[in-house]
Amino acid sequence: MKKAIIGITVAVLWFVCVIAFAVASADSGTSEHQFTVLTVKEDAVKDYNTMPVFKELAEDTGIEVHWTYNTSAQYSNNIDPVAIKGIDAIYHSGFSNLKLYDYGRRGRIVAIDEYVDKCMPNFKKILDSRPDIREALKSPDGHIYSLPRVEEMGLKAYPNILYLNKAWVEKLIDANDLPKGVNLTKDQLKDGLDISRDDFKAILEKFNEKDFAGGGKTVPLAFVSGNWQGNESDLIASFGVPENREHKTIVDGKVTFTFENEAWFEAVKELADWYSRGLIRSSAFTQTDNDFLARGQDGRYGAFYWWEKDTVVAKDKRDDYIIVLPLKNSDGSRYVGVSNELEVEKGECVILDSCGDKEGLLSYFDKFFEPEYSAQLNYGSVKSGAFLSEKVGGKLIPNDDHGIQSADDFRMKNAPYGVVYLTKEVWDNSVEMESRAKLRLENLENYVKPYTYTGVTSIPNLNYTQEELVMLNTYESSLSNNVASWFTGAITGGSVPTKDSWQNLLNTNRTSIDTVLRINQTAYDRYLAAIA
Repeated sequence: MKKAIIGITVAVLWFVCVIAFAVASADSGTSEHQFTVLTVKEDAVKDYNTMPVFKELAEDTGIEVHWTYNTSAQYSNNIDPVAIKGIDAIYHSGFSNLKLYDYGRRGRIVAIDEYVDKCMPNFKKILDSRPDIREALKSPDGHIYSLPRVEEMGLKAYPNILYLNKAWVEKLIDANDLPKGVNLTKDQLKDGLDISRDDFKAILEKFNEKDFAGGGKTVPLAFVSGNWQGNESDLIASFGVPENREHKTIVDGKVTFTFENEAWFEAVKELADWYSRGLIRSSAFTQTDNDFLARGQDGRYGAFYWWEKDTVVAKDKRDDYIIVLPLKNSDGSRYVGVSNELEVEKGECVILDSCGDKEGLLSYFDKFFEPEYSAQLNYGSVKSGAFLSEKVGGKLIPNDDHGIQSADDFRMKNAPYGVVYLTKEVWDNSVEMESRAKLRLENLENYVKPYTYTGVTSIPNLNYTQEELVMLNTYESSLSNNVASWFTGAITGGSVPTKDSWQNLLNTNRTSIDTVLRINQTAYDRYLAAIA
């Protein structure tokens, strides 16, 4: 009997303690649930669990989130990441429109729009004040299944600036060894250099011959093929075609594939010649952007495409490089295309239906849209040194001094990126834009944007029907792979690409080409009607 009384007493005391703890947690704003979020992160990036910005978020919200990781390679090999046991959300999900809709309609991820009024005041304000963002995030059934990344700076449409190693050109001038027909003086070697593509090619040949970097390390022209920035698109555009990395753009209101343009084929044929001469190396088609940045630090590049030189070369080499205007074609014209890189990106974060406290986790992510959190998520925290500790005029001020490491290297290690909201209003009132971003905008205005191919615009966020998404999934991926394979093979294959091989590419992919163009044109026409 005594044992029974003791057992009942212990049970009662345990029950009272649990209730007391729950009440205390409710009073302190602490969630009854701890969450586990899977994110895609490379090993070089710091552990999110130790990042000051997430520790601050935990203190601010009373919600504990444990971050677990996949590398991009691991994640891409998982055919059904939503099925991973023990996770409540996926950050950096990268889900396509079709995958978002498919998971959403089957109830495997949460329709976030159903929770906005309950627990997401920041996101609700965005959707109410920016109907364009609301429309961009919708799936065919009208639901929003992911949290976005919004970073509006006016930079993404023009992801390339061409830089030339003026120190090496000066060596050629001093030795009276400029290529025949190239007439340059040292006074001309400054930002905005006006030069033809043929003269540029001749200079690269000299760089290759002289091996100014020494030990065979010289790379006459460097880029990252197919990358979202620092790619070869503007070199191809110099032939008179509005190229971007997707080979897809809008010209005078018509959705167009650039690879159907004969000028595009002529550009590929010429790049194959540059490759055969050693002016472009095989690394341009295999390296990651991190590889490219690491290799450029010692000034081995004769020329390169990127947004800024400060990221690519070490501090003691930066004065060696100048901006070149878009290369002049044989007829004296010069062109750049416009990328389709969107400033409003879907699929950054999804909440799994298996999450036990959807409102709690969504209220946590809602804080990401506040200006100071957005800034620190995007660039690194104040405590990590991304911003000065003191505000100026009510604004966070970026710290431009990261010692010997570049700003990009610091950012890649210290910033989780992902869900942010950084718009003109934020830049004007809450966060000062980085000085290097301001310089990029200035350089683009002066040296790139004036040469945009006439009538060209980027493809905006388009909404597709369920049928259109299924058809795009069927045709677009295979088409993209086929074009990329032909493009790289034609340049690096060791023989001159023929017009017959190009025509065969178009003929064998004709159904895919016509289907993808038709669907995108229909969606674009709907978009124009909706915003009219």
